[in-house]
Amino acid sequence: MSHRRVLGALVAVFGLALALAVQVARPVGVPLYDGVVVMEPYRYLHPIGDQQGDPSSFTSTPAATGNESPFFAAATTESPPQAQLIVEQGAFRMPAATSELHVSITPVDPVAQPTQGRIAGNVYRFAVTDASGAALAPNQCDGCRTMVLRAPDGVTDGTVALLENGAWVALTTPPGLAPLFQSNVDAMGDFAVITGGGAAPASSGFDPLIIGVGALAVLLVAIAGLFWYRRRPAPVQVAELRPRQGRVPSKRKGPRRPPSGRS
Repeated sequence: MSHRRVLGALVAVFGLALALAVQVARPVGVPLYDGVVVMEPYRYLHPIGDQQGDPSSFTSTPAATGNESPFFAAATTESPPQAQLIVEQGAFRMPAATSELHVSITPVDPVAQPTQGRIAGNVYRFAVTDASGAALAPNQCDGCRTMVLRAPDGVTDGTVALLENGAWVALTTPPGLAPLFQSNVDAMGDFAVITGGGAAPASSGFDPLIIGVGALAVLLVAIAGLFWYRRRPAPVQVAELRPRQGRVPSKRKGPRRPPSGRS
């Protein structure tokens, strides 16, 4: 392998290690929408000063057939939406003879304030019921109910929280693209983004310290490999041994014979 190829491979390893370290330091997630989105000002339920008001709500009645609840996506009308709910098929238990669901997202006044930190933006009440208004029980499933809450501009350390028995309970909130915060939820109710302390830190499933140490180790190994390659002795050139060739017949002519005297 030539020196240029080895150097190129080490540069590639260094680039991957640097990208991994940057991702650990400032993780970037993937939003649940695509395309160019114009960020509208946040709309508050109770605006103060120059804040925008009149946040939107959402209601729909998706049809239900069979024994499984249908897939649906609900979102308020802001750009991007301030509250979203994406539900996969079979996420809720279906009562007998249920032909449609009632889905709603409504901004409401907070029933209680967090003991630590503060509510960033509005509290939203999420509900999924049958035609009679009875709440549907959720099925046990992994990631089949995803909630996305948008916080006001400037909020980067928020955590999605659920109001349970008068207290806010922090939910696992993976790193995302602020000010959007998402979580997989097991129940409906009142949700909000809590910031400024009190909520559990966002968890990505991996220890950032371990990832950072691993990236540093890869970088050190790459640097050591480069020094070893440049300082190793040059290979000894061994001359190729050829078999001895047979003696080449001489082209010299023998002595002339004396004349015989014949004419």
